[in-house]
Amino acid sequence: MQELLNKVIKDPIHGFIDFNGARENDLKDLLSDPFFQRLRRVKQLGFSDYVFPSAAHSRFAHSLGVFKIAKRMLTIIEPEGSRGHWSPKAEACLAAALLHDVGHGMFSHAFEKAMEFFLARNRLDEAKRESLEEAVDHEKVTQKIIVDSTIGKALINFGGTEFPAMVRDIIKKADKNCIYTSVVSSQLDADRLDYAKRDAYFAGVSSGGIDLDWLLRNLKVGENGDARFLYLDSKAYISLEQFTVTLFQLYPTIYLHKKTRGLEFMFALLLSRVFELIAAGDVSATGLSDTHPFVRFFRDPGNLDQARLLDDTLFWGALHQFREASDTSVSDMATRISDRRILPMIDIWKVADEVLALSPNIVEFTAKARVEQIEAICKAVAEKLPKETSIWSDGCYYDTYNRPIYKPMSVVGGDPQQINVSVGGQILDIASISPLVASAASFNIHRIYYDDRKVRNADELKKFIRDAVETEMACV
Repeated sequence: MQELLNKVIKDPIHGFIDFNGARENDLKDLLSDPFFQRLRRVKQLGFSDYVFPSAAHSRFAHSLGVFKIAKRMLTIIEPEGSRGHWSPKAEACLAAALLHDVGHGMFSHAFEKAMEFFLARNRLDEAKRESLEEAVDHEKVTQKIIVDSTIGKALINFGGTEFPAMVRDIIKKADKNCIYTSVVSSQLDADRLDYAKRDAYFAGVSSGGIDLDWLLRNLKVGENGDARFLYLDSKAYISLEQFTVTLFQLYPTIYLHKKTRGLEFMFALLLSRVFELIAAGDVSATGLSDTHPFVRFFRDPGNLDQARLLDDTLFWGALHQFREASDTSVSDMATRISDRRILPMIDIWKVADEVLALSPNIVEFTAKARVEQIEAICKAVAEKLPKETSIWSDGCYYDTYNRPIYKPMSVVGGDPQQINVSVGGQILDIASISPLVASAASFNIHRIYYDDRKVRNADELKKFIRDAVETEMACV
């Protein structure tokens, strides 16, 4: 009878995703819910397959991977769990691992950017603005789905009336001192441990690698005051460094790739214009029908049944309709996306890097000082650009992002939200013992994407940027 309660799903990263015993298989039933099934149609990496053709894996698969790793981490906290005897808190943690991404919109953060563009350019009453902002905030949507949908009802049936709130609070990090929260959301959590391996694998890139089995085998539970946390002995310290470096390197390699970011910008431009036309009552100009899910979502953003329809396939299915739109902004951008004609870009960081390399004082700069100098120059140039109305227009977009290798907390004795390492009987933040992590390395982008239909003097834009960089450099 017990064998009937052990079910597995094959996975290229973890081999098998196991659901053991009656309780875990009750959690597995969440996979059949329409809100969770929707994640099959939301790609983990959005437009990245336009750059890395095989990077087309789904948030559905990633969520299963997070469940797998979370369960392995939980067996360290509750050894009896391996025999199916989980505490209610552990069961809430397993449910949170499965459901942590259930509210992600199409193309994830690009969908949020599209709404940001729309709201920045259009005046709406406060209630409408707030409802639209909340409807694209994946964290708020996730929490709403967990407590106010068919998933919420299933969670009540599983663990009682308070159980959905337990799951929600783990995901929203209501208690950052909670060890169960750290399993799902911390700087060494099941989410990061899965996507650091999964995204690199499907993109076909190698960035140092993660010795996942070794890390999980060496996890232990510690206490510091009221906080319980997971930590590793110093013998697994190198594997922790590999993890932080691998995760860090995925940003310049995959997540912040210039082509991917360009496509996200184009998608945001297109969808924000579609929202503008819907708001103006001119749906026909978008190429969509009045009953299309995009239209229904915009008119009733707080309705979860409308949000459930918003996945990547909805956009791709509507792309040919957008291409036929009477509004030229919609049709032109849709055509460019479908033909992969990505908007041109000027990399301010690259220009500054090249100019600094020609400086006779370059040898006097340490690597850290050099990066800090380029960062300051890029910010100064970016501040000047919008003031130059002869070259800057609404067809220009400044894209910036900063991703540090690690966010040190430096809590002696251990903390659930930091990466803890035991050294000489003392538990420390990894940033306190690793010169590599303590280097405070960061990856920064400062890029200008521009619509070549609107920006006629691109050469002048490029010249201004280079001249501004050289001017700032002369002040160093």
